[in-house]
Amino acid sequence: LIAIEGDLVAPRQNEYARADKAVAWTILAKIYLNAQVYIGVDKNTECIESCKKIIQSGYSLASDYSLNFLADNDFNEAGMNEIIFATVSDGVVTQNYGATTVIINGEVGSLEKNTIALGAQGWGGALRVRKQFANKFLGGAVPLTDKRNTILTAGRNIDIVDVGDRDSGFIITKYKNVTSTGVAGPDPTFVDTDFPMFRLADVYLMYAEAVVRGGAGGTTGEAVNYVNLLRTRANSTLITSSALTLDFLIDERSRELYFEGHRRQDLIRFGKFTGSSYNWAFKGGSPTGIALPSHFNVYPIPANNMAANPNLTQNPGY
Repeated sequence: LIAIEGDLVAPRQNEYARADKAVAWTILAKIYLNAQVYIGVDKNTECIESCKKIIQSGYSLASDYSLNFLADNDFNEAGMNEIIFATVSDGVVTQNYGATTVIINGEVGSLEKNTIALGAQGWGGALRVRKQFANKFLGGAVPLTDKRNTILTAGRNIDIVDVGDRDSGFIITKYKNVTSTGVAGPDPTFVDTDFPMFRLADVYLMYAEAVVRGGAGGTTGEAVNYVNLLRTRANSTLITSSALTLDFLIDERSRELYFEGHRRQDLIRFGKFTGSSYNWAFKGGSPTGIALPSHFNVYPIPANNMAANPNLTQNPGY
C-alpha cells in the first residue's frame, strides 16, 4: 500500500467506487490499529497519522445517518461526502444475491409487512439480531431517539431460543432499497444499495481509539469531538473526555457500524472474540454462548491453497 500510494489518484478525485489514496490510507489505518494483536507491535501513532490524512482530505459526514444505506447512496450526500469506498450494487446490471441484496431481503421479517418500506421482496426474517446487540441501543446506554437505532421490536421476543423460529428475535431496517426521495429501486429482488466498506465515521472512531490506546499525534479533545460529531448527527447524548474509554468505544463502534463488516475484527482487537469473558447468544453454537478457543482469532488457510503451495504451514489449531 505504501509502495503504490504515489500511483493512486488523490482523495475524492477518482471515479466513484474506484480506489484512491484515501482508500489506501483507510486500509493502512486498520492494519496499524490491529498491529498489536497480530504482530505484537504498537502502531497506534501510525494509525493516527493515516486517519489525519483522510480527515484532512475533504470528507464530511452526511447530514443524516440513513443516507449511507439507501438505494441512491452512490450519488446522494453520503456517496459524495462520507463514503470513502463502496462495493457497488445495481438492480439492473449487477444482479446477484450477495452484497446488500442478502442484507436487505434478510431484514424483512416474517411477521412484519416492511417489504414496501425496504423496497425488497424479503426472505422472511432471515437476519435477526442477538439480544446483546439490541441492548446496545435499548439497554439505556443511549436515548431511544438515537437515529442509528433501526431495530423493530413490536410483536417479537428479544431472545432467540430456536434459530428456526423466524418470528423470534428483533430485526433491523438499516439498509433499504429505497432512495432518499422515497423511490423504490427498479427490482425488488436485486437491490441498488451500495455496501459502504469504508466511511468517514469509521475513521473518526479509529482515530479516537488510537488516541485512547496511547498513540501520539492526536489529542483527547479531538477524539471526543469526532465521537460527538457522530452522536450529534444521531440525536444522541454527547460524551466528555472521562467517558472516552475502550469499553465505551467497542460499544460505540457496534452502534455506528453494525452490519458493515467490522465487528469480528473489533472483538479480536479488544480481546473479546475468543475465551469466555465476553459472551453473546449462539457464540460457539450455544444459545447462551460458550468460550471459543484462541486459535479462532485467525482463520485457517484454505485446503486448496495448502495443496497448491507446499511451503505454507497451517495456522495453529487447525
